[in-house]
Amino acid sequence: MRIDAEHPESESTDDEMLAQRKILVELMKGERQMDWTVWPAFVYDSKCLTPEGKRAVRWAANTLSLTLGADFLQQAVAASAPHPIFSLGLWPANDVPQVYANLFQLTAQIELLRPKVGWSIVRDALRRDLRIDQWASSLLQLEVAGLGLKADWKIEFERPLPTSKRTDVILTKDSTKLLVETKAMLLSSNEHEADVFFNSMVGMLVDLAWKYSVRISGNIGSSLSPDVQMRWLQEIEMVAQAMAQDGGTHVVPGPGQRQLKVVREATMPGIATLESALVETNVGKRLIDQLIQKNEQYGNAGPAWVRLGDYAGLWQSTGLQGKPLSEKLEVLTPFLQRVLAVLPDLAGVILSPGKTPADNNSVEPLNTPIEKNGGIAISCPIPGGNRVRESMIVPQVGQFHQSARLFTDWYMQEGGWLDWALMRLGYPPFDTLVHPSEQVKNPVGSP
Repeated sequence: MRIDAEHPESESTDDEMLAQRKILVELMKGERQMDWTVWPAFVYDSKCLTPEGKRAVRWAANTLSLTLGADFLQQAVAASAPHPIFSLGLWPANDVPQVYANLFQLTAQIELLRPKVGWSIVRDALRRDLRIDQWASSLLQLEVAGLGLKADWKIEFERPLPTSKRTDVILTKDSTKLLVETKAMLLSSNEHEADVFFNSMVGMLVDLAWKYSVRISGNIGSSLSPDVQMRWLQEIEMVAQAMAQDGGTHVVPGPGQRQLKVVREATMPGIATLESALVETNVGKRLIDQLIQKNEQYGNAGPAWVRLGDYAGLWQSTGLQGKPLSEKLEVLTPFLQRVLAVLPDLAGVILSPGKTPADNNSVEPLNTPIEKNGGIAISCPIPGGNRVRESMIVPQVGQFHQSARLFTDWYMQEGGWLDWALMRLGYPPFDTLVHPSEQVKNPVGSP
């Protein structure tokens, strides 16, 4: 019998422990296919989950297997781009509270929304379309529908429009009907390429820094061909290796204007400030294009709200970066109002960049919404660590204020949705699924 010293209630037999570890070893060696039965092995030795939490992960794995298919993970592994199911914000091998909050939320949404009209179309999109933007857009569908369900609204998915298109979510209560389109806006191909290159270089430089007890800083530029990138990394490694004997500071030039400084640092190895080349962004134009397409989709069948997930950097990578939410509202409200003025089949926009760490003065929860010039901004704490979701709701000028305040109320109470859903499904609150000592840690990665 083994008992974990930190969490003594998590006891198991040695045979169980060896069996679970054998599964992971076989997976890493390529001797076992990726499937849902692997998930209990990932969380077997979790320091984050309580025993109830581990049982909830098994529930999640079973629900996702039934919904997405037993072979879904194998298909996702073979997809042309990394699938969101393997992201740091959802994959249980990343043993942090936000992963389990996101995972239990997705599972609860599926369980509660499965009986609704049109669910099979949403399920089939999640199951068959492995594109990142489609999956992220479908998750936004579940988000809006789940919030409406908690507010006791009737939910329908993918109902036909007179234009032969479909509306993502219809919410009905008494005589009020809200049409909602959901869309995730991702990085452009150039931005994505630069992001992948930067993250790849950071990972390899961190490995070198720790291997040779050095600290690395400087400019890594933009994308390089694999062979040029590898030659530069080999030069950096040669310098770092030599510094184990002679110490000091060395500059390693790279292609173009790139250069990295390598400093002998036995006590604090790693990376310092790394800069990348600026990549021109057209995120504002792409946002406008998305809204134009949604307006054309409705063709006198609206007005519809657009729930837009900004994963393209409008919130963080433009001049809005680091600004308080009130300043973002002052900038974005008139911009969105001007766009909406020529799109009569849209009622307004619900814009959010997702869930972010509340670790600086510009991102913090608010007790009440901020209202300026017809736009509304809210900031709500989210379960799963020190997380906050900032959202902005901007209706057409002088119209749809009642609907805007409905959405404001739903998103202001979003932090309580997970516990409400878990209770509906017969599970204990999230705080009992994750050890209290783990819940204060900042999250790594967020969908």
